[in-house]
Amino acid sequence: MAKDQEEYFFLDLMNHVVADFCAAVVTEPLCYFSEADLQGLLFVKLTEAFPKQFETSYSRGPGSKEMYRTGIVHREYGAEEGRRTDISVFSPEDVAKIDSPNLTIGRRYIYPRFAIELGTEKTSDAQSHVANDLAKLSRAKERGYLIHFFRDVTRADPGTVSRARTEEKLQRIFRGPVSQAVPPDHVRYLCFVVRIARSGKTIRGKCEMLDVGSGKWRKVNLTRVRDDVLAVLSGNRAT
Repeated sequence: MAKDQEEYFFLDLMNHVVADFCAAVVTEPLCYFSEADLQGLLFVKLTEAFPKQFETSYSRGPGSKEMYRTGIVHREYGAEEGRRTDISVFSPEDVAKIDSPNLTIGRRYIYPRFAIELGTEKTSDAQSHVANDLAKLSRAKERGYLIHFFRDVTRADPGTVSRARTEEKLQRIFRGPVSQAVPPDHVRYLCFVVRIARSGKTIRGKCEMLDVGSGKWRKVNLTRVRDDVLAVLSGNRAT
């Protein structure tokens, strides 16, 4: 496979895994208790998509010509200033240079080819969380993905006082802060509000997705979440 074809294959596969993951979480939002659950779910999908292990430059023993191998997908890999990236996907070329059991080249952490940061409604300060995530994602050589989910569990219908208070709170603690962020061109920004509890029989506007280009939130049909995410990921910049 030619190098440009290989690069397209890796990016296309990453985009499809991320889109499948987002659709799965939005469709079944009780799939997670914490951010760690989301990490685990996405990690499994990525290791299934990229199962191959590659040879490093770390010898199996004194005088041995054989080298240890490792996969390209890792969780909580080191970044800088003591921070860690939720999920990193390395290039095979960088894996081949690893010469330490800490998966570093010398003492230097590898810059991931792809990096992913996740967040949930349990984040205490969405604005700071997003800013820190974007700082870590800036290290991604090819693409970073910032993915945040906010589950609204209020049992209140539109037009009620309780719903109005909930919407004001959502705007103040999540929708407003995350919509103000300006991600770098190589970072795709995916933020969702999922309303999972209402007193009525129907739930209108059950899922909203942030349009980074306009800073506005738009209703998304649950059956089209995967396609809508892919449309964002296939653009020339985050939109």
